[in-house]
Amino acid sequence: MIGRRTRRAFQVIAVVLGLSYLLPLVWIVLTSLKTKQQVLEDPNGLTFTPTLDTYSEVILDGLGAIVTSVQIAVIVTLAVIVIAVPAAYALARRLSPSWNLVITIVLAALLVLQMVPQPMTVIPLYSVLASWKLLGSLGGLIVADIALLLPFAILLLRPFALAIPTAVYEAAELDGAGRWHTFRSITLPLLGNGILTVMSIVLISVWGEFVYAINFLPQGTVLPVSGLLAQQNSTYSAEWNNLMALAVLTSLPLLIVFLVSQKRLTSGLSLGAVK
Repeated sequence: MIGRRTRRAFQVIAVVLGLSYLLPLVWIVLTSLKTKQQVLEDPNGLTFTPTLDTYSEVILDGLGAIVTSVQIAVIVTLAVIVIAVPAAYALARRLSPSWNLVITIVLAALLVLQMVPQPMTVIPLYSVLASWKLLGSLGGLIVADIALLLPFAILLLRPFALAIPTAVYEAAELDGAGRWHTFRSITLPLLGNGILTVMSIVLISVWGEFVYAINFLPQGTVLPVSGLLAQQNSTYSAEWNNLMALAVLTSLPLLIVFLVSQKRLTSGLSLGAVK
């Protein structure tokens, strides 16, 4: 049993951590409601006349970036799921000693890919996309994002596939069900929670992806939200009110996704940690 002092200590720590996360968010919202002059005169001031003029200035660019990010996020998420689900299912089935060796090699390769820093992959992907005539297009950025997130999605989905009892597959085989019928009728429904968890994580990751967005898209195109936020900083100054207004505006879709999928994310990540 946890004592009262320990419980109170945890409560104090929770309050401190909550405030440490909440205060920057409050500062972002307050700064977005200031004019440029107010930010320059008193950037941390709490007494000022709020205005929505900054939002009216950035809303067109912000909506364009959100539309671009939604297109990229939806396509990448669906493509990653379509590839990752059968791959995770195959890596969870131990059919023979030789197949177990293949699983070990593939899992080791996926882990190695996860350890490679993202900036190190820019030059190789740049050459590949140029040879495929995809450089400077949304298609090229989508391909790069799929390559980035696919190993992680497979590794996260595999514990969900491993959690399916082997007896279920054995019963399906006794009933005469083939591999495809078993996968479609048994595996996919039982992987529903895992699929939604991975979809949420991939969607959140793609939404904030920055390195590929600024390297694989040319100047003059409608950048996703990460690239648009970076444009608010110049060599000599930063439009802090515009930056914060864009941050609030472009975070709303992400906040909705997180609130909807919060319970599944918690259970899904817990399962992945146990397995």
